[in-house]
Amino acid sequence: MLRKAGDRFLQSFRVNLKLVGWWPLAVSAVSLGVFFVLGYLLYSPLKTQGIFFPRRVLETIVPLAFALQAAFLLGPDNEPALELLLSYPRPVEKLFWERTLLVGILHTAIALTFTLLFALTRHPENILLSLLRWIPSAIFLAGVTVFTTQLTRQGVFGMLLGTLYWAASFQGGDSLLTVWRWFWPFHVFLQPEKYGLNTYLLNRFFLASMGIGLTLVALTFLKNEDRLLGNR
Repeated sequence: MLRKAGDRFLQSFRVNLKLVGWWPLAVSAVSLGVFFVLGYLLYSPLKTQGIFFPRRVLETIVPLAFALQAAFLLGPDNEPALELLLSYPRPVEKLFWERTLLVGILHTAIALTFTLLFALTRHPENILLSLLRWIPSAIFLAGVTVFTTQLTRQGVFGMLLGTLYWAASFQGGDSLLTVWRWFWPFHVFLQPEKYGLNTYLLNRFFLASMGIGLTLVALTFLKNEDRLLGNR
């Protein structure tokens, strides 16, 4: 019985991984590896704001990679044999959570590996703070892409909006807050060193809450079979 359950799990794992794709995982791992090597060669404690500053690498790459893959977890117009999936006794939303869990575990494994590598080889930082740099941002951006995908039925629109939001936050940086002071809860690259730990923790809490909320709203779309089939 246990062997059969294990075989079913492995088969489901392979099928879901094939459907959601593996390239964002590969891009994330390779990019982090490249920055780790370059940072090892070029990093200097006196240049903590440089592009190879370890604290900024993880919070820049991991959330984007996870969000891009989340956009294509289950897009109604991109899902092969959607009618067949709806005929199964297993609800579509459960399939969505299985894929989310699969992708989340794989991205988390990669991110945790490099978090430890950076912590062991670079200027040490509180491990909890290191995790807070990328986990809430990843949840938020994934929520944005998942919600947009379900709203528009196209994964490419979720990917586009998530990428634009990431790029605008990355390019604008803290200068965004000089124009829009109210934007601090939405800023995925807010820095605790500049705005204080309390403000940073509130920012992280808000980002994670918004990401989870957007994902739950997107889940309600998956429960509507007529909408999934294009009958709005």
